[in-house]
Amino acid sequence: MPRPNPSVSQREARRQRREAALALRETMSPTGPAPDRLRIATWNVNSLRRRLPAVERFVERAAPDVLCLQETKAATLSDEAADALDRLGYAAEHVGASSYNGVAIAARHPIEDVVAAGDFGDEHLDREPRIVSCVVRTPEPVRVVSVYVPHGREIDHWHYDYKLSFLDALAARCRRWLDEGTSLVVTGDVNVAATDSDVFHPDAFVGSTHVTPREREALSRLLEVGLVDVDVALWGERARRFTWWNHGIGYSRNLGMRLDVIAADRALAARVEATWIDHVERAAEGPSDHAALIADFHLAGG
Repeated sequence: MPRPNPSVSQREARRQRREAALALRETMSPTGPAPDRLRIATWNVNSLRRRLPAVERFVERAAPDVLCLQETKAATLSDEAADALDRLGYAAEHVGASSYNGVAIAARHPIEDVVAAGDFGDEHLDREPRIVSCVVRTPEPVRVVSVYVPHGREIDHWHYDYKLSFLDALAARCRRWLDEGTSLVVTGDVNVAATDSDVFHPDAFVGSTHVTPREREALSRLLEVGLVDVDVALWGERARRFTWWNHGIGYSRNLGMRLDVIAADRALAARVEATWIDHVERAAEGPSDHAALIADFHLAGG
């Protein structure tokens, strides 16, 4: 039976909650571009078709050099999405299938050496369209990875084992990329809350995925190959800077999780200047359940 449409008063109450939440978090959002910086953003949009206007608004305001997207939920970029990105000055690489998963990288600089799910020769990275990588020819070339780690579903489910194997395969691949000597940035929805401070209350997640020791250890192994979580580097492990909230009152009550990460090689991470969580679009009408995460880096020699 279809749900009844919300009443005018209900919609108004939701709007007021969103605006109240935004008022508390407005300083977390970038208000404009970052001149003379390398700006990299990641965003699980939970359907690019539905969120394309939000992506356009975000790009026009924040102007990232590189925008990584997850859960595009499309086999290919639509003509509408490709035209919008082109009009805004971005080239894009995407891998997807049907209406699930899908990841993309859009950049304002030339893209080369693209590798995506299906190209790795690894059963875990190639199984579903969850990873795409390329070298972006910014003023200093950087290999960028957009990744959507499997959810895991339930502990001891086959998808949980797949999640752990995916993270270990990603770690092995990142180790190889780091050995090539190009700067490396891994971005995306990792579907792991690294510590108890990365969830609104640990008791709410007992027996659930995303917080188990094995998932956290797998994420740690990924970082230990030589990557630094730049938001943690700036704000500390107890900052409670959430990037995901379930739809409904969870956002206004800040019942969130930190599931999205930008991790850079140690040399580039040492030049991080600022990180942002974009509450402007998360507080808008019809948002994704994730907010965009943004990092600004000083350019080499800058």
